Amino acid sequence: MPASRREFAFGMGVVGAFTLFSSDLFSIDRTEPELILYNGSFWTVNPRQPRAQAVAISGGRFLAIGSNDEVLALAAGNAKKVDLGGKTVLPGFIDAHLHPAEAGLSHLRMVDCDLRSIAEILKALRERASKTPPGEWVLGFKYDDTKTVEGRPLTRDELDAAVPDHPVFVQHRGGHTAWVNSQAIKLAKIDDHTPDPPGGKYDRDPATGHLTGHVRETGRETFDKIIPSNFTRDDHREGVRLISQMMTRTGNHFSDRRHGYSRRSASLSGCAGNGTTEVARLLPHLSGVYGPDAGGRS
Repeated sequence: MPASRREFAFGMGVVGAFTLFSSDLFSIDRTEPELILYNGSFWTVNPRQPRAQAVAISGGRFLAIGSNDEVLALAAGNAKKVDLGGKTVLPGFIDAHLHPAEAGLSHLRMVDCDLRSIAEILKALRERASKTPPGEWVLGFKYDDTKTVEGRPLTRDELDAAVPDHPVFVQHRGGHTAWVNSQAIKLAKIDDHTPDPPGGKYDRDPATGHLTGHVRETGRETFDKIIPSNFTRDDHREGVRLISQMMTRTGNHFSDRRHGYSRRSASLSGCAGNGTTEVARLLPHLSGVYGPDAGGRS
């Protein structure tokens, strides 16, 4: 059944609210669309009109949503029309807890350890070490010991064998624990007799008392403090460009995670206006609410 004019406009407002576009409606009578997407299957999040075939857009705002005939009838001579070929269109996903700026920097400099076996992880760390001057850190992130086929965590001995000439620090994707090798332990100036820090733990082999290389909470912070951070302004910009592209590919176009990034906002602001619209969407949530002296690592 064709949608009523009321439902036609209401559907537009609902989709707008879920896509970061303003939900303030343009008058269809006064505004001509710049872009029409038609012959699609739009999920509107409107129970009265759950699906639609087409939308009209102007100035980054939805003008209308409805059937192909209804929306195409709004087209002016300059409107661009895109045939979606029956593809499904969903509202962009919003993740309320992300660390986008930090994640972008990690992807620039660290080894992605989201792999399905310890052997693959060790291979990736070994390859990075081969491209890293001896003595410099080899860093990994996104490691999850519950996802590897071996069904057990990394060991200090494995890290030592794979990367003997570099300190290694592999952080768990949960952010509260990490795995290190002997070179890293030496640089941290801890040994089998070092007491656990308040609020943290250096795991030990129950049979021998030797450090296993697994560190938790403030025990992990011992290593955070000695790993050099030399990211440049351009690194911050490139990291945000990279993570925004990755988020867009997965349908996630927004993050509401503010804490910890205010000091980066000055560097990140250069990304906006350079064709990276996702970066521009991140920026209001990386600055503004928190001043330049707010907490957070740079």
